[in-house]
Amino acid sequence: MKSIALIAALACAALPSLAAAQQQPLNALEIQRVHFLVGNVDLSNLTDRQIVQIKEALVQNVDRTAKETLIRMALKKK
Repeated sequence: MKSIALIAALACAALPSLAAAQQQPLNALEIQRVHFLVGNVDLSNLTDRQIVQIKEALVQNVDRTAKETLIRMALKKK
């Protein structure tokens, strides 16, 4: 039981650093994929949350329409 509690505590401590790692700006390939899915949209002033949502949408195993919808929803939230 103690080992499980220790692992859980370490995982909770690592979560902020993992979240920060995901908030890197979109790379060129991700930008190209977003433009392919939703057209020419402004990606210059995205919040960290929007970047994470877009990255998650790009890697999800769903069809193109679902990815497009997820990305459009993320872009509307500012």
